[in-house]
Amino acid sequence: MPVYESIQWLLRSQQNNLPLYNLSLDEARRKFNEGASLMAGTGEPVAKVVDRGIQVEGDEVNLRCYYPVSVTQDESLPAFVFYHGGGFVYGNIETHDVFCRLLSNRSKCIVISVDYRLAPEHKFPKATEDAYQAFLWAHEHAEELGINDTRIAIGGDSAGGNLAAVTAIKALERGAPSIAYQLLIYPVVDSAKIYPSYKENSEGYFLIAAEMKWFHEQYVDETIDPFNSHLSPLHSKHLADLPLTHIVTAHYDPLRDEGEAYAEKISQAGGRVSVKRYDRMVHGFISMTGVVPEAYAAVEELGEELRRVLYEESMVR
Repeated sequence: MPVYESIQWLLRSQQNNLPLYNLSLDEARRKFNEGASLMAGTGEPVAKVVDRGIQVEGDEVNLRCYYPVSVTQDESLPAFVFYHGGGFVYGNIETHDVFCRLLSNRSKCIVISVDYRLAPEHKFPKATEDAYQAFLWAHEHAEELGINDTRIAIGGDSAGGNLAAVTAIKALERGAPSIAYQLLIYPVVDSAKIYPSYKENSEGYFLIAAEMKWFHEQYVDETIDPFNSHLSPLHSKHLADLPLTHIVTAHYDPLRDEGEAYAEKISQAGGRVSVKRYDRMVHGFISMTGVVPEAYAAVEELGEELRRVLYEESMVR
């Protein structure tokens, strides 16, 4: 089954472009940001947007809080702490602004987008600590922000999916407040193994295998054990105790098998997990809502699922 026609058009339009990792870092980031804005489209209005900053290890990490429309603002709402994708090297709050607005309105949740520190300037484990501290901040400031502190979920796409998965593990290791739910969208979860989908989808579908190797080199020093669970959460010993988890994969994505293997590993450990593969999608589809109608529909679906879970008490530990 081929990718959607709208995605085929995008692929054809970019087939002559140089891979971003062949450009200077500044130019690559500029190109990534421009491309993300073009593909995402126009962001829909939300009730309000609040920018905040937190201190992590002496650096300031910016956060953006999105409040949904059609919700009484004097009631405490569930929250979703979101970590953007971009290989730990690209991306920021702006590149995923359209996604966060859409998700906030469909989920009826406060979405908190985290502008974590990027590699190679800030290598592993800097981003993981930013992600964890952002979750703690949301919990500690729940009353001020209008958040129901028993209904805080986390999630992210690609590299951000890794940061969400690691945050859930760190929360268990450090005795932090419970996380209600995690939504991992085509996450990076295992740096210790190469999966078949890396070969099947190594080229031609936006994210290529060579680029994944480059991202890893920017983010991780050679001395780091690839089985480190804060790098490769699939190898954690805490999988049975993870919060309710939903994993999203795309068929034409090098990371497809990795995400699905994580779901299987959680299930085998006794954890509560579901997984959905989007058969005609490619990596990065949640950022294509302006040009791929099926991507827009998929994000709406994710928002509605998030609302269902966080507003249904029986589904949350």
